Amino acid sequence: MIDIDTIFFTIVDRGKANAVLHKARELGATGGTILLGEGTVQSKLMDFLGITETRKEILLIPASAGLDAVLHEQLSEAFKLSKKNKGIAFSVPFKRWSVDESVQEHNISIDDERFTHCCIFTIVDKGKGMDCINAARAAGARGGTIIHGHGAGVPADSYFPLAIEPQKDTILIVSKKDKAFAIKSSIYADLELDKPGNGIIFTLPVSRASGLFENKAEERKGGSS
Repeated sequence: MIDIDTIFFTIVDRGKANAVLHKARELGATGGTILLGEGTVQSKLMDFLGITETRKEILLIPASAGLDAVLHEQLSEAFKLSKKNKGIAFSVPFKRWSVDESVQEHNISIDDERFTHCCIFTIVDKGKGMDCINAARAAGARGGTIIHGHGAGVPADSYFPLAIEPQKDTILIVSKKDKAFAIKSSIYADLELDKPGNGIIFTLPVSRASGLFENKAEERKGGSS
């Protein structure tokens, strides 16, 4: 049994997640979960043609700190994440909880200087995912990934005890921390998340990221100077 310090996320084109998971298992991963979603295309030509979404798979792998570093290095090389539109990977650390009160928990704070990026999660009614992406782009985000799912609940005043499962969109946006506040504020205002039932938004720190377009752009600038 491995210690779990992070959740390793990989977002790749539909049909490629199984190959990524197979390689991750060779590197020591014990398993993973694959979710279906949609990425967003940021291209004037694609927008003109009306093609604004691409089918994606999101792979989640629980990992130790050591395995997390290996996954970033080896999977980035094997699946060419350094090239545009090949996919991205990022890791979200979390606080370890134990029933043993003598065990110290790991303090995880998004303000920690070790974390230069964060992942903004927004959950809204189905069909509002692109509204969320557009609001994020207006504040400087390059795009995001939409996962379709279901909410669940039974209203307290419901006469029939039937489970109500409204369809939901969960939007993942990885951003530099210095842009996160503006992006969150834009989403919050445009989607009126202050109103009950309109959705929720929260942010988690990202301890490591591979394949982000903004990182590639910065590397090119550094190489040309």
